[in-house]
Amino acid sequence: MLSTAPELKLFCHLSEKMAGREIRTFSGLVEYVRALNPGFDSGPTLLQSFQLLKEMNWGFLRELSRSEYPKLWKELVLPHPDFPSAGDLKRNISIANIYIAMLDIHGYTRFCQDSKSNLSRLRKLDEFLHEGIRKIARTNACLANRERGDEIVVLAAGATDLLKTALEIINAFSKKAVIKDQAVGRNRSDYSIVLPEFKVTVGAAGGNLTTPLIITESGLVSGFLLNTAARLQNLANELSPRESKVMVSGAVYGSYLKENKIVKSDLYSKNLVQLFNIGPVSFKGTKVNCFEVIYAAGEKYRMGYVESLERLFESIRQELWKGRVLEDLLEVVVQVGAKSPPISIPANGSGRAVTTASIIQRCQRIGQLYRQEDFLAAVSALGDLRGELERVPEFDRLVVKYVAEVHGKYALVAEEYRRRLESEIRQKVDVIFPPQYKQAYQSSQKYFDTYEKLKDYAMRSKQIANRKGSWNALMEEKKEALTLEIYVGKQ
Repeated sequence: MLSTAPELKLFCHLSEKMAGREIRTFSGLVEYVRALNPGFDSGPTLLQSFQLLKEMNWGFLRELSRSEYPKLWKELVLPHPDFPSAGDLKRNISIANIYIAMLDIHGYTRFCQDSKSNLSRLRKLDEFLHEGIRKIARTNACLANRERGDEIVVLAAGATDLLKTALEIINAFSKKAVIKDQAVGRNRSDYSIVLPEFKVTVGAAGGNLTTPLIITESGLVSGFLLNTAARLQNLANELSPRESKVMVSGAVYGSYLKENKIVKSDLYSKNLVQLFNIGPVSFKGTKVNCFEVIYAAGEKYRMGYVESLERLFESIRQELWKGRVLEDLLEVVVQVGAKSPPISIPANGSGRAVTTASIIQRCQRIGQLYRQEDFLAAVSALGDLRGELERVPEFDRLVVKYVAEVHGKYALVAEEYRRRLESEIRQKVDVIFPPQYKQAYQSSQKYFDTYEKLKDYAMRSKQIANRKGSWNALMEEKKEALTLEIYVGKQ
């Protein structure tokens, strides 16, 4: 505290200058005081003024201090040479040891609508979003800030710190702890009476030297790093609209492994989380490899098919569309069916009953049709499989998404393949059909159903000699169109 009248007078003067936006940086503050030459030790006054400057200009980073957040301080602040515990924010940084998570709270809007007549509940939620979340982050040497109602930003100087904070926030919003180990805290005691259970989706990015982070004049964070975290959070929302889910970039995953080789955290040593490779994700011309954080006991069975999924990613990357992509996709679906809890969806007006056995059988049938070079039937059956999987809410949504994407690519080729076969049929109608069917075929075009049946017969004729060559030639022609990427955001 300032103890003399000259110190207080100088502090008031500096406060006016900062309030008038004439001085916005600590280095500017030091230079201004030196020019005044007050005739006494101005150090205490400058340090007191620094606290006020942070409150006015650093946004949610105002909590930063060298003593409480040494790692974040080192990454985000340029300390003044004469005052190691004070300094200025780096406004545009590209450093490897900064990590950002974007969190979205599901059900927040509905809770606010349902509680509009109960202001104490709304106030308690608001208090938790402002103070409770910050407290959780602070215990892990992270900074957290609530933005736009139900969005939360967490800033960390380590991937492990960031993951632990995200998981503890998920735990705090759950009535029963998702991770019951004491290594992941659950601070909900002051709010459990009034708060229902909320699900939280998380996207996390960072740990990449080439990815910039921008700190605005008002102390907000922006830039590509934040955008990447937001896109991954959107993907988490898309794949899990009703449950909590955490998505991280490949760089965050790599940093997590690297950090725990040096000093093993409880998350790592107790195997409380596992990283599930979901492949490359694209947005705005950029592609990042992504991983899902598997932390709930009921989700760990999914690690049983991660290797088959990675084989699919590799065959797509190598553009092996003539055979491997479909084979690997079907193997993934079979593995998901075999590893997942039993599936039983009753028949409805638009489809038959769906069970684990029926899914596996359909995959086997699709593979058989493709190997028999009945490509059109195989693609049609793949479309049926896609429709069935979309009816199974518990089936891995990432795999359903890949089934839809792969089917779309094969359907694109199948349409042109069908046209080519029809052209060849017209040229070979004399040798394909026996005389009694030739006239029927030619006249049946007036009667569409009969025509379609006869055309299907013709397409299976042995006179159509080079089916595989024609199909593979189309694969080459359509190579650019067959590029497959999981895209997040506006096209």
